[in-house]
Amino acid sequence: MFFVNLGKLSLIVKIRKMRAFILTLFLVCQSTLWGQIDDFHREIMDMMTFKGEEVTASLRYHDVFPKLQRNFANKQIDPEVWQQLRADESEQVRDYILQGAYAYRQFFNRDEVAALSAFYASDPGQTYIMEQDLNAKDQKAVSQFFKSPTGQKLAQKSDSIALALDQIKKDWSEALFKKKLRELIKGGHL
Repeated sequence: MFFVNLGKLSLIVKIRKMRAFILTLFLVCQSTLWGQIDDFHREIMDMMTFKGEEVTASLRYHDVFPKLQRNFANKQIDPEVWQQLRADESEQVRDYILQGAYAYRQFFNRDEVAALSAFYASDPGQTYIMEQDLNAKDQKAVSQFFKSPTGQKLAQKSDSIALALDQIKKDWSEALFKKKLRELIKGGHL
């Protein structure tokens, strides 16, 4: 009887060792796949930076504080507290860019994102983004881009991308407002 139980015990130990091995193998595979996805996501985030989405997000970030200040107008909160609340701007903007990349990810592949990055990083692309007057040379470059497959796809999907980005901005702004509101309440400013 003792030896039968010993056999079962060694079988249980072997199964547990196999589970650990399988789990380790699974985690290695997942991290490898996530790393590949993460590189593509980072490329989209870089493209968004070239496009000026960080500036847009920064402006939206600063729009939150007048709303908060109106809600706490009668609380006499020190300017240092407001300054402290604004200290995480770069982190919050990066969070928006991270979320916003999903709007592009659903429509563009890696090569198309590279083409978009090249366009937005170029002088004609920057002039186009800033909605400034294009000289003849820049106008030709912008026209050539929009005749390319990526440019045509961008023109075709721009409304869908804009809708997705608007929803992401709205959700991000609301979450940011709530977070800052909680910080003020935790700080005893209610």
